[in-house]
Amino acid sequence: MTNPPTPQIQLDPSQMAATLATRPVAVIAAVLGNLIPVYGVIALGWNASQILILYWIENVVLGVLTLARLRKVSQSKPGGCFLSGFFIIHYGSFCAGHLIFALFLIEQFDPAFPGLGATLQQPSVFWACVAIFGLNLFTQLREWWGPGLWRDSDFGQEMVKPYGRIVVMHLTVLIGAWLMLLTRAPVGAILLLCLLKAALDLLTLSLRDLIKPTQA
Repeated sequence: MTNPPTPQIQLDPSQMAATLATRPVAVIAAVLGNLIPVYGVIALGWNASQILILYWIENVVLGVLTLARLRKVSQSKPGGCFLSGFFIIHYGSFCAGHLIFALFLIEQFDPAFPGLGATLQQPSVFWACVAIFGLNLFTQLREWWGPGLWRDSDFGQEMVKPYGRIVVMHLTVLIGAWLMLLTRAPVGAILLLCLLKAALDLLTLSLRDLIKPTQA
């Protein structure tokens, strides 16, 4: 009896580079998006609190944009609203866990943290969030809505897409948290956190076309 195909990631550096070359808009948006917290640290005096909150906001933005795609691919199917509701609960639970963990970390090295709401109201953080949303929205418009990719997509394909970024974000936060707690969050450790996330974001983009079914 033949087992159903199981996904396998075939790491091919040349193909990974070729994938990035076919997605210039996404690559540029990822680079610019990761330069925002670097600029915040170097030019605006941000600390780890603003960086961790900005990364959490980015996850929320990805969820909102994914929900828009899910509504499109499921609008003519029965149960589309139920499936979208399931995604909201499922993805929302990941975002809630991310926020709780981020706030816990912030309390460890920033006793003067003013709170989530006050941080988001800081002009530099607010406009950074707007920029993150704009970059991700522009990328989605150019790469998904513009070419009409919803015609060949389905709910399952679209639902799993943001979870790769969730894994990237959690790996970044875990490694960065260890560095920041070890060094009490100096500028060097925060910048290393930003660069690590940038590298993992580009790695995630390069793996888009490398997941292939194989027979067990």
